Amino acid sequence: FVFVYFENEKITLNTTLNIMGQTLPSFRRIMDIYNSVPEPHRKQRTNRSDTFPDISQTLPPELSLAILSHLNATDLCLASCVNEYWRSLANDEFLWLGLCRSRWRYCTVYSSPTRLINSYMDLYLTLDQGSLQFTTDPQWGIGYLIDRGCIDDSSQSIALFIHGTELDPDACYRYLEKRVDVMERLVPMYDYSKLILPAALRRLFSCITPPREQTDSSFIAQLLSIFSRRYNECNSQLHLSSDSIYVICYALIILGIDLSSPHVKNKMSKREFIRNLKNALNLTNYDELGHMYDNVYLIGRIAR
Repeated sequence: FVFVYFENEKITLNTTLNIMGQTLPSFRRIMDIYNSVPEPHRKQRTNRSDTFPDISQTLPPELSLAILSHLNATDLCLASCVNEYWRSLANDEFLWLGLCRSRWRYCTVYSSPTRLINSYMDLYLTLDQGSLQFTTDPQWGIGYLIDRGCIDDSSQSIALFIHGTELDPDACYRYLEKRVDVMERLVPMYDYSKLILPAALRRLFSCITPPREQTDSSFIAQLLSIFSRRYNECNSQLHLSSDSIYVICYALIILGIDLSSPHVKNKMSKREFIRNLKNALNLTNYDELGHMYDNVYLIGRIAR
């Protein structure tokens, strides 16, 4: 144990045992035994490997690629620094294509054989750069991706890209307020089936942050108008018109602010909420309105 554990600590061990040997004669015997061992035997190492395990010696390439497919882009780049064999595996095109598709579900370049791609690693870096630029300057970010052939310069292609990518909701709002044509194609791509209206609104606003300034009321009006038509298509069993859903959306947003604001002392009751909408829409079924009120009351406001 002493020879194996302290083989690289000879000076420290000698010094320690000499000091302790002045008072404990038993340690002098340990020191004598240690010094009597020939030098080559002191430096013998155990069979433990000091290098990172080389999967080229233990696993077939197919299994190695299957393992590496669970890494993200950063870890895959680090794996490529191990050795030449790992680099050849980590640069596999199918690995990087999978990373691209998992983060950006739609890109025109995936299905266009006429577009030239140097490598899917380069495509990943291009898409990553475009997504980062989209956060700071949405117009520039989309233009960057269009110029490099990642997506087409059409409202449908841009809407598919935004729908299939996890982008900053504030940046999406800043982009869509100037591209209503893209918003008209984007919102109908979301599925609101079997979702109560407050939950559907939360899903919408988790992707597109609503404006915080009253001067942007035209944008929220257009957004809710498109959303109301889509929600009506997904939930026709509610027998609500798109116009009725549009009015209820505004009522739910105001209700959320009313219930959560500390400045509002007299909170709106469920009875008042139902009565106001009943008078405005001439509804006969009030149960669904009561469920909507309960949802906002228990879970919280619609838009943050």
